[in-house]
Amino acid sequence: MGAVEDNQLVVSPGHCVCIRVVVPPKQSASGSPLTNSTGLVKHRPLPMWPADALMVDLVQTSSKLDNGTEDPLYSGARITVSVDNFRALTNDHDTLRPHVYEGTARLYDPGIYAVDARVEARNGLWNAEPGQTIPVYEEEAAECAITIRVKRDPRHPTYLDRHQNLPLCVDGDNPGRWVPESNLPGSWKKWSYLYPAEDGRVWLPYWCRLRRISHAEFVFHMSYMYPAVHWYGDSNSRRTLRPLVSAGKWCHRKSSLERLDCLCNDAPKDIFPSEWYAGMPVPHWYRVHTHGINGSEIYLDLRPGGGRTDPRPILEKDPVDDRYLPDFVSPGYGNRNDYFDLYYLFTRGTQDMYGSFWSRDISRDAIARYPSAALVVFQMVTWDVAFGRFDEFVRQTALLVRRLKKVYPEAKFVYRSGPYWCCRAPEGQDK
Repeated sequence: MGAVEDNQLVVSPGHCVCIRVVVPPKQSASGSPLTNSTGLVKHRPLPMWPADALMVDLVQTSSKLDNGTEDPLYSGARITVSVDNFRALTNDHDTLRPHVYEGTARLYDPGIYAVDARVEARNGLWNAEPGQTIPVYEEEAAECAITIRVKRDPRHPTYLDRHQNLPLCVDGDNPGRWVPESNLPGSWKKWSYLYPAEDGRVWLPYWCRLRRISHAEFVFHMSYMYPAVHWYGDSNSRRTLRPLVSAGKWCHRKSSLERLDCLCNDAPKDIFPSEWYAGMPVPHWYRVHTHGINGSEIYLDLRPGGGRTDPRPILEKDPVDDRYLPDFVSPGYGNRNDYFDLYYLFTRGTQDMYGSFWSRDISRDAIARYPSAALVVFQMVTWDVAFGRFDEFVRQTALLVRRLKKVYPEAKFVYRSGPYWCCRAPEGQDK
């Protein structure tokens, strides 16, 4: 249990804090609440979900120790911890009364944290269904006078200086934080943590560690674990497949991050200036296959000449910098000539549009021409959110899942979610 000192809650590493957010009724210019004739929320597409869209973070504003000096591992890090698991403590259907929500966050890293709370949309407007008015995005900031101080404990397993003592992660669902690469100890080798994001920060889980995996090692693993992959998705899949088939070279330079195709445009490369893709190194040990789909959806657009292969051993095709070598390299790894085959099978998910619909796209007859898949990747939601209703999405998704299990009884599945806030905006507003 933490103690409150001068509007500051003081806790030890690992303690959970509770945050409550009060959203008052929205006022009109005259000062009266804005509501409809019934006084109830009109937009309520998701059962058991808050009517107000909240984004609440605890942001580290200082890493000062008790003696007033800064902890160099955390100085300027501005670690951000999301508050989640929100539940409504009042009737959030009622637009005439305040809505009260409660969420939680667990803090590990030492420092002083401020509450950064924003209301993105009120009264269910954040997820209006087709046919309902889509509101203009108007984010509202909330105020909080209390800060939180997490004590410094260098012996705690999550303290940054002890991170390299943690075991490797065995799955991707691990809580953590973003830390500037410049804050990391100089003794850490580059391959021992992930590549930094565009802003120079590195994702570090609290209770396990992630390391870099070269494309050569990835292909070596895929070639014997999942030699054939079936990938279902729409054009948004390019955002995953382009970095894959270019060995991470697509949009990897900071100078290209503001390019349209690097931000959010999933169009084929032939609509962009040719110099954006000229000279891009292309590894030949990814073999991507597509059949019977529109040419604008084919991801071989990054590969000159299509399905050519390169007979050289893996490490000649993709030399690995010594600094990025993995913890373990299998015997004979450098002399292998491994491939894995990815079969791209277009679908727009639960929407029957432009000739594509899951019930026609996914069947045993449709995949009979391909090798049996050990892994199936499924990407959807983009078109479903843009053009579908939630109740129909739920119904169709249940049928779709049953079909996938029937068509692929032995395969493992990976779900790739859609992009954050995609595809629907008020008339005239940038998408």
